[in-house]
Amino acid sequence: MSEYESILEQIRPFGPFQVRIFVLVSLFETPLAWAMLVPIFTASNPGSYCSYMDPDKNQSLGAFSSYNSSSSVDTCSKNESVCGEVVFKSTFTSVVSEWSLICNQNYVGDLISSLQMAGVLVGAVLTGQLADFFGRKKVLFGEYSLLIVFWFSTAFAGSWQVYAALRFFVGGLVGGCLVVNFVLPLEFVTPKWRTFCGCVGFWAVGLMTLALWAYFIRDWRTLNIAMSATSVILLPLWWFISESPRWLLSRGHIVEASKIIKEAAVFNKRPVPDLSSLESYVKREKIKKATRRQYSYWHLCTSLSLGKGTAVCMFGWFVASSVYYGLNFNTRNLAGDRYLNVFISGIVEIPALLFVLYTNNKLGRRRTTFLLMLTASLTCLSVLVIDLTGNFDKLSALTITMAMISKSFIAGGWAAVQVFSAETFPTVVRNIGVGACSMSARIGGIVASQFVFLGESSKAIPFTIFGVLTLLCSLSMLLLEETVGVPLQDRIHVEEVIVTASPQSEALVTSNGCISKEKEENCTSVQETEKALVMQNGHHGVAVDMSV
Repeated sequence: MSEYESILEQIRPFGPFQVRIFVLVSLFETPLAWAMLVPIFTASNPGSYCSYMDPDKNQSLGAFSSYNSSSSVDTCSKNESVCGEVVFKSTFTSVVSEWSLICNQNYVGDLISSLQMAGVLVGAVLTGQLADFFGRKKVLFGEYSLLIVFWFSTAFAGSWQVYAALRFFVGGLVGGCLVVNFVLPLEFVTPKWRTFCGCVGFWAVGLMTLALWAYFIRDWRTLNIAMSATSVILLPLWWFISESPRWLLSRGHIVEASKIIKEAAVFNKRPVPDLSSLESYVKREKIKKATRRQYSYWHLCTSLSLGKGTAVCMFGWFVASSVYYGLNFNTRNLAGDRYLNVFISGIVEIPALLFVLYTNNKLGRRRTTFLLMLTASLTCLSVLVIDLTGNFDKLSALTITMAMISKSFIAGGWAAVQVFSAETFPTVVRNIGVGACSMSARIGGIVASQFVFLGESSKAIPFTIFGVLTLLCSLSMLLLEETVGVPLQDRIHVEEVIVTASPQSEALVTSNGCISKEKEENCTSVQETEKALVMQNGHHGVAVDMSV
C-alpha cells in the first residue's frame, strides 16, 4: 500500500468527506445526461401532412401517398420530394418540424446525433490530457461552463447545419466532463470503494428527469434553454469540491495536497495523520515516471492470447455502446407514451447495475457478462419474432416490455464488460488497452443513430441488429479467461531494469511501474488502483489515464 492510500485508511477510506465529494461530483451526471440524450425528443418527428389533405381520413392527392407512416399522413411523393405546404402536428416541436427534415432529408436528425457522438470521442481524448496538466477540478468546471454556453446556443440555431455544429461541441464537452466526473471522486478513496463509486451515479436520474422536462416543455428551443439554464445551479459547487490530492502530489504540490488531507481528516472526525512521508512518496512517483517503459498500441497484439483478448474486449465495448445508445435513441420510435417510455428506460438501469455489483464476484466476470449480454440479445430478437408474426402493432405493450428489458441488461452488460476488460489486460498496457476499448465504444456510439435510422423502413430492424450484436458479444466473452479471484497479470514479458535512484541508493524498477527495494508485493495497491480507475458505468466508457 502506498503512503497516500495508507493516509486515506487513517482518515477513513470512504468517510463523510469522500461521500460529500462523490455525491457532489456525481450530481453533474444528471445535466450531462440531459445534454447527451435530449435528441431523443428534439430529433423526433411529431407527424406531418400536406395542407390539402385530411389527416384524420389519411387522404392523399396526386403523386403524394401514405405509404410509410402510421402516425400521420405521409408528405412524401414517390420520388421522396415534399408536398407544397407541410403541416406538422402541434403535440410538440423538434428540429424535424423546425426545418422540415422529412422525406429526402429524414436522415438529418440521426446524422446530427452521430456528429454529437463523434464530438464525445474527440472530447474524451483531449480532456484526459488537459486534466493531467491543469488538474481535475479546473477542467471539470471549465468544460462544464463551456457546455452550458454551447448547449444554450443550440436553442438559437438558424439552420440545421449550425445546430449540428453546436451539437458536435456539446458532445465533445459532455464527453470531456464525463472523464473528469469519473476520475475525481475515485482519487479520494481506496481501491475497495472504487468499484462502488464507478458503478453508482446519477446518470439514470438524468434520463428519468429528462422525460419530465420534455413532458412539460414541448417546444424544443424552450426545452434546451430551460435545461441549460437550470444546469448553472451546479457551478457554485466549485467552493465545495476539492482538487484531487493524488493529482496535486503527482505535480509536486505537497502543501496544497496536505491541506486538503487535513481538511478531510477533520471533516471525518479523525486525527490528522503524519504527512511527512508524502515528500518521499512524491520523489518515488517521479522516479517511476522517469524509469517506466513506454508501451504502445502495438503491444496489445504481441501475443496470440493478448491479441484475442484485445479484439474481444474492443468488440464488447463497441456492442455495449452501440446497443445502449441505440436503444436510448430508438425509444422515440416505440408505441405508447414517449415520455413514459423514456422515464421507464431510466429506471430499469438501476437494478441492472445493482445486479452487477452483487453477482460479479459470486458468478465471476465471464458468466455475469455472458448472461447479461445473452438476455439482452434474446429480448431484442424477440421483437423480430413479434414482427414476423405480423403482430408488431397489436402487441405493442409486449414490444415495449422487451425493449426495456434489453435496455436494462445492456446497461448492466456494459458495466460488466468494462470490469472484465480492465482485468484482462496486463498492468503495463492496461490504460492503453482500455483506451483502445474506449475508442471502439465511441465508434459504437456514432453508428448507433444510424442503426436507429434503419427503423424508418421497418421498426424491427434496429432490434434485429442489436440482438445479433449482443448475441455475438455474449459468445465472444466465453473466449476470455476468468479473472475473478485470479492475480492480475502484470507484464507481457518478464523483464526488470535496474536504475539508480540517487548516488547513494538503488531501486528495483519493474516494467509495471512499481518500485520496491525487495519485492513487487508492495505494488499491489498501484495495480488495484489502475484496475479500478478504468471501470465505469455503461454510459461513460472513457479511458482514464491513472499513471499519475
